Amino acid sequence: MSLEKIAAAQPHYTAQQKEALGRLHTAATQLEGVFLNMLFSAMRQTVGQETIFGQQDNATQTFQGMLDEQRSQAVAKTGSFGIARVLEEQLRSSVLADSSREAKTHVNKEFEP
Repeated sequence: MSLEKIAAAQPHYTAQQKEALGRLHTAATQLEGVFLNMLFSAMRQTVGQETIFGQQDNATQTFQGMLDEQRSQAVAKTGSFGIARVLEEQLRSSVLADSSREAKTHVNKEFEP
């Protein structure tokens, strides 16, 4: 969900609170993406590294790692796992209580909408 959609869904909050909640959403989605990437990596380790053409080379392993990262981010953006949603529900009151500071918190890597 984009920051504009989050802001539109919360009309009774101040602009500062909407910004803080948007940053919370971004951070929670990123955390879900990191968790899913770790999950995908662990799942990949359970599969043998040999293919019908022999042992996988470093390039293939690097590509698969990058593909897993992109997939985990895509799944996190959909919200289908619900980890980010639960985190947002748990942290919403804390973020709203200190929205002036939270609205200024920098999130390094934001997902594209």
